[in-house]
Amino acid sequence: MASSTTEPLLEIDPPSWKDRVVFLYRSIPWWMVILIITLTAALIYMFGDEDRRQTMAFLADQPKLTTENKFEVTYEVLEDVLIVQQSSLVLDVENRRHTVLDDDIVESIPEGILTCPPDAPADCVSRRGKLITYREYEIASDLTPDGILTVVGLITDEQDNSIEITLRDGRQIQVTPEQITKRENGELACDRVINPLCEPLVGEIATIERPYILEKGIEARGDALVRFDDGYETTIRTQIIRNIDDIEIGCDEYPYEPCEPIPAKRATIPDNIVGIETGRDGDDILVRTVEQQTITIDANRVLERQPTIVQCDKEIDPHCQNFDGVRLELSGEVISGRLTQETDVHYFIQQEGRSEALRFVRRDIVNEVRTPPDCVDRDQNPPCMITFTLIGETIEGRILSEDNKQIVLEIVPERIVRIHEGDITAVKRRVPADCALNNPRGCNEGIWLTIIVTFAAYSLALVIGLIFGMFRVSGVTFLVNIATAYVEFVRGVPLAVLLVIFAFVIGPRLRDTEGIIGDIATEVYTGLDAFERTVFGTESLLAEAVIGLAVGYGAFLAEIFRAGIQSIHRGQIEAARSLGMSYLQSMRHVILPQAIRIILPPLGNDFIAMLKDTSLIAFLALPDLFQRGRADAAASYQVIDVYIGVAVYYVLMTLFLSLLVRYIERRVRLP
Repeated sequence: MASSTTEPLLEIDPPSWKDRVVFLYRSIPWWMVILIITLTAALIYMFGDEDRRQTMAFLADQPKLTTENKFEVTYEVLEDVLIVQQSSLVLDVENRRHTVLDDDIVESIPEGILTCPPDAPADCVSRRGKLITYREYEIASDLTPDGILTVVGLITDEQDNSIEITLRDGRQIQVTPEQITKRENGELACDRVINPLCEPLVGEIATIERPYILEKGIEARGDALVRFDDGYETTIRTQIIRNIDDIEIGCDEYPYEPCEPIPAKRATIPDNIVGIETGRDGDDILVRTVEQQTITIDANRVLERQPTIVQCDKEIDPHCQNFDGVRLELSGEVISGRLTQETDVHYFIQQEGRSEALRFVRRDIVNEVRTPPDCVDRDQNPPCMITFTLIGETIEGRILSEDNKQIVLEIVPERIVRIHEGDITAVKRRVPADCALNNPRGCNEGIWLTIIVTFAAYSLALVIGLIFGMFRVSGVTFLVNIATAYVEFVRGVPLAVLLVIFAFVIGPRLRDTEGIIGDIATEVYTGLDAFERTVFGTESLLAEAVIGLAVGYGAFLAEIFRAGIQSIHRGQIEAARSLGMSYLQSMRHVILPQAIRIILPPLGNDFIAMLKDTSLIAFLALPDLFQRGRADAAASYQVIDVYIGVAVYYVLMTLFLSLLVRYIERRVRLP
């Protein structure tokens, strides 16, 4: 019986600590560690200070979670108004201007001729247009009147040969005693169309005969004073008035007796509603035409308060109404900070926590103290610190909130206009407003515009590169030459030059071209303008920037596609053609699916390169990430912080795209 022997197991010594360290060192992706440490340090630096956080938010287009500011809009709507008074600006034969009320127009001929009289000077020129015949009351005593108009008014001042008369519409005229035919004490109703709350004219009422002569002139312009339902009055051109209706003004809001309804005219006019679209309520669009303005006041500065009627600012909101509020008497505010500059008129003070210096007028300052004493506004160590008190002030407004520390005062109330969607006759402007999750169309500047341009331009560049890459390997002499000329020419022109050429040379030239090419260009640019309005809400050079980037990168992508197609063995094409496939079918189903796996890394590399090269669209004044950084650096003078923020955003985007490309490579890699 044979005996069996057992071979001893091979004993392996455990790795030493040095081997473990070396293995760990070689297995760690140090490039990623270094990149993460650098980015973390940069992010801590940029977000560790309020000013730098504001810089990062500005570069990212101030994103919010939610917003009411959806669109900046200008809607044209039809408004019902009351015609208060109509007049015409008339030119006579001597080119003199006269303002004539409609009540004084006797005749109007739409197409008439104003001829020069026989004794006119040699430079007199006959005029053609709307011929107006009107009453002129200021006449010389040696002229024979063409007629006499009887009016009634209140005697407000009387002297020997001149009597002042106030008419029903509030106008005052001067007459002679001979023109008055009747005097009696009584009451004369005022014109409630001109002034809805006017008081009756009480006193000595006179009946006057006003002689006049008839003059002729050509209407240069027709004006109408109109009143909106909220009381706002403005003068418009009569040409835009529509649908004039005769109405009666009742006595519902008239506090004086007696009162009778009076005839008036109501019309419809187009009006522009300009503001911020905040949302919708059914079929109504809510537009904020005036932003609310508030100020925060230190409660300890209030010396005295008393109720008052706050006079609204008609320059900010012509439709505004006065409102109940308070008048606050305030003591002077104490200002402290570093003196950066001083002139004979101003101080420039940089307060703690602020990057920009504030300007103060010398005459508004009292009790100035400098540290060190008598220091000046020059760079020195220690810096020149200054503390002073502003003179007291009076502020009026409506108190929104109040506690022992501060008072929030509304000095301008917001105004929300409700527009029925069916009443909008034209949309003149609708631009995306705030960037927020519930308003993504507002995210169209800074990093968002960079991303939009990158994806749009690269998508177009892929199409261009694929077409010209297939031309290069088609074997058709004409197509090969066209593709080669395109690639060699475009690769030789700097990308910045291409952008400028498409924006300021090719674009305007195509728009001005007539014929078939012009018609095609018009159709193309109509679509491009639609793309620009989708992003910005208005026309810009965005489409030209996208096309310029796409054409520039299309040449490089064409070479990548050519190399990828040629890397596939020719037997693949021959096999596809032997199965009855056409050239395009073989490319689509056989060659390109294999070529894509090969050329994916260089395609991803060009995608990342295009993301960085979008900074060149700053030459076209488009507010991408780089352009926003330039604007912020110019405004804040914090050049280092701003451009560090720009670099951080670019690195974060390119790192994300690099990881995305790596993931796609792994997904499409052959087993």
